[in-house]
Amino acid sequence: MKTINLLAGVAAVAMIATAGSASADVINYGQHQNSFLGFPVPGTTNVGGGGAGTLNLARAYNGGTNISAWHALGGSVEDIGGAEGKDGATFTLKGTVSTDCAYYSGNNNTETFEFGQLGIYAGDETGPAAAFTMVAPAALTIQTNLAGCNTNNSVTLSRATADLQNGNSSGFDQAVFQDTLPYRVTARYTGSAYNTGNGTPGVQRNLVMETGTVNATENNGAWKSPMSLDVVIPVTTRALLAGEYSGSFTLEIKAI
Repeated sequence: MKTINLLAGVAAVAMIATAGSASADVINYGQHQNSFLGFPVPGTTNVGGGGAGTLNLARAYNGGTNISAWHALGGSVEDIGGAEGKDGATFTLKGTVSTDCAYYSGNNNTETFEFGQLGIYAGDETGPAAAFTMVAPAALTIQTNLAGCNTNNSVTLSRATADLQNGNSSGFDQAVFQDTLPYRVTARYTGSAYNTGNGTPGVQRNLVMETGTVNATENNGAWKSPMSLDVVIPVTTRALLAGEYSGSFTLEIKAI
């Protein structure tokens, strides 16, 4: 009894490898028994397709020869590409998000707010100390439900002049009257830690441009939240002139 063991990997098995194919694992060997001088010669194994191997193959197919022979011829196609015992691929996904900052103020970036009458103590019954001075502070809150930026940013309050200015051109005693009105602006919003490289909890911001100053800035990471701008004109120590006190300030949210 003869047992034939066949060993094959995952490559396709071909009965006969194509001659000269660089991608074939060739099975091309066998054995024959010859006799010289009247006695048998032990069998030899011939490997390869040339010389004795070719002769051995011919004998194996020749039923009329007086030489016993067997030969195996076959092969399989080798891997196309490297065989490493594992395989896979890396996929890189990219998408770009535009840098954007937002502050919703309707369809107008410039707004004018009139306090109307700034109440003063008027009339001759008020007494000389209180005459023409402010009765109470004036206040304004500007609220929006959307402000923020999707990258590192600065929130800045600024103004060209620190105070509201009165255009009254009359002369006045500056010891008891003033033609300016100091005011304070506070921006309140939920910001974030600046330039940390990772997410952090929101931070309550109260950015204050104090009276007498012309700017205030706070740096943030990406954030979005409602924002209120609180404006307060405190009661002055000196009396007010007739006419209109006016001025402006600017809020800027800017990517940095």
